[in-house]
This record gives sequence, C-alpha cells and structure tokens, in this order.
Amino acid sequence: MSVSSEMNILMIVGISIVFGFIGGYLSKKIKIPEVVGMILTGVLLGESILGFITNVFISDTKPLVDLALAFIGLGIGTELKFDAIKDLKKSILAILLLESFGAFTLVTLGVFAVTRKFHIALIFGALAISTAPAATADVLWEYEAKGELTTTIFAIVALDDIIAIVMYAFALSYLEGVIIGGQILLLKILLDSLMHILGSIALGVIMGVILTFLSHRIESINKLAGIIFIGVLTSSGIAETMGFSLILTNVIAGIIITNFSEFGEKVFITVRETVHPLIVLFFVLIGSILKLQLVLHMGLIGIIYLSMRFTGKFSGSTLGGYISNSSTKVRKYLGLCLLSQAGVAVGLATSLYYSLITLNEVGFHLGTLILNTIISTTLIVQILGPPLIKYAVTKAGETVETFNTDHT
Repeated sequence: MSVSSEMNILMIVGISIVFGFIGGYLSKKIKIPEVVGMILTGVLLGESILGFITNVFISDTKPLVDLALAFIGLGIGTELKFDAIKDLKKSILAILLLESFGAFTLVTLGVFAVTRKFHIALIFGALAISTAPAATADVLWEYEAKGELTTTIFAIVALDDIIAIVMYAFALSYLEGVIIGGQILLLKILLDSLMHILGSIALGVIMGVILTFLSHRIESINKLAGIIFIGVLTSSGIAETMGFSLILTNVIAGIIITNFSEFGEKVFITVRETVHPLIVLFFVLIGSILKLQLVLHMGLIGIIYLSMRFTGKFSGSTLGGYISNSSTKVRKYLGLCLLSQAGVAVGLATSLYYSLITLNEVGFHLGTLILNTIISTTLIVQILGPPLIKYAVTKAGETVETFNTDHT
C-alpha cells in the first residue's frame, strides 16, 4: 500500500505545497529558478522515488491543476499590453511561424528517418510545437523581467499552443485513419479545430468584457482580486464543459482586462501572490508525473525529438528575428527561452494514448511509445529550460537586477 493511500487528500496537498516551497527556496539559494526545485521535489515525491504522490492522487487533483493553468494563462494575457506589442507585431508573427513550423518540420523529418512511418513522424512533429507557458512565465515573473525580449516570449508561448492544438488535431486524425484504415476527413478536422479555437477566444472576450465592466465600479483592490478569481473559476469551468482551451480562454480574458479595465498592476500582483501556493502544487504535480526510469529508456526517437525540436525552435526564432528586423537580443536569446515543454504536450500525449489503446494492438504499442517519449523528454527540458530562460533574460538586461544596474 502506498503512503498516500492512507492519508487524507488535503493533507497530501498541504505536504506537497510545503515541500514544493522548500524545493523552490533551496533552488533559488543556488541561483537556479524556483520552478526547477519545485519540479524536482515532485519527482522525489512521485512514484519514481518515494511514491508519496500516486497517479490516483494526480487524477483526483486534476481540477486544481486546471485552475493553476487557468491563472497562468490569465497572467500571460495581462503581460500582453497593446502599447508594448504594437511595434513587435511583425516580428512576433514571423518568429512564431518560423519557430513553430521549424520544430514541426525538423522533428517530423527526424522521426520519419528512423521509423519510415509518416503518421508517427507527423504526431511527434505536432507535439514538438508547444512551449510550456507555465514554467516559462514563472521564471519571468520570479526575476521580474521586462523588455522587448520578455514581451516577445510571453506572446510566443501564448500563441504556440494554438498552432500546436490545430496541428495535433490534423495529425491525430491522420494517424487514426492509418491505423484503422478509416477515411480521413480533413475539412471536418479543420472545422472542429477552428470551433475549438474560436470558442475559446469568444469565451475569453466575454469574460474579459464582464470583468472590465465590473472594474469601473469597484475601487477596493481586494474586492477586484476576488472578482478576478471568481471570473477565472467561472470561465475555466465553462471552457472545460464546452471542450474549449482553458489556457487560451484565460489568456484572451487577461489581454482584455489589462488593456481596457481599471485593474492596476497591484491587483494582478495580489492575485498572483494569492494563488502562488496553487502554482507551487501545480509544478510539484508536474514533477511527480515524470518518470526517471523513462529517461534511461527513451531511445533514439527521444534523442531525435529533443535535438530536432531545439534546433527548429532556436533556428526558426533566430531566422524570424532577422527577417522581421528584430533587436539583437531577441535574435540572439529568444531561442533559448523556447525549450521548456510540459502541460500541453503531456496532456495531448496522454489524450492520444487513451485514444489509441482502444483501437487495436498496434494503437496500444504506438500510444505507449509516444506517451513515454514525451514524458521522458519533458523531464529533461523542464530541468534545462528554466535556467536557460534566466540566462537569456539576464544577458539581455531585462531582469530587475540587470535593468536597475544598466540604468544607474
């Protein structure tokens, strides 16, 4: 019997958060982003080592994970102020297209060279597009990063997942068609994907408008923070019920709120500090999902996925920066900030696994291969990614310490 099966779920949540804070604190003491310490704490508490956090517990706490992602999405949206991005629209679009499809193309070609099966290569290529918004945003907030590079990072990680979700829908339908020999209806896939994205955007706009309207009538920071919390909870519940993207819905709401409401920076800081324990729990749970033994057995496909994804992201963002005449620091450092991958990729891979194992034996083995590869590579990029983000924004002079030093 596991340790956690004998304990109350709230006690496990509390202990996980406490140890997550400790892991983050120790990580920060050795000049490493807090999120790395939280994730490694999760690995320690998970079934890979201690077994304190079980897969059953992770499943039971999914609503908390979803709520954490919702607030992270909202936070990313609030960073995308029109005044800050109006001069970056051209560069953001060029970089987004080249880094996302750069990763997609190189991973697809690399996996196809090994497997000689296009349907397998295509699904890996689609999964390679997404960038972890949670880990990326957490590092930027921890070091209070501000500037052109930081704004570009927030925009890219917010938009990456839209492209990933659309490409994944196409790839999954094609893969299932190959496995079961069914008809591949590309038009239906496109319409379903567009409804998913447009529904998320519409819901985010509606919630953002409602919260903006209320912000003009309430002056108390605490009451405004409470209204935001209720709004995020409500919009997230509707998004989950309707099958929309929870992250995208709240990113859009955040964009509307930060650009049109009376909410000040203090309100967003209050919300972020209030839900911080929830964010700590999120990263601990992400770490507990990751299996150390899978890293040792991820094989050639895992190595190709890691190397080709990073090459595609880095070269695509650099080329996009040159084409759009971005600043030197964006061209030089943005690619280093796009390595992290977690929630969206793992979530899509898990959904894929459950879809394929019910088809036939081929589907079962393929679903297992894809899920294990994504989980094993995620552990590596979640540990390496945050320090690279810190290095990039520090070298670009956009952390609070470097910015103050450059302007004294």
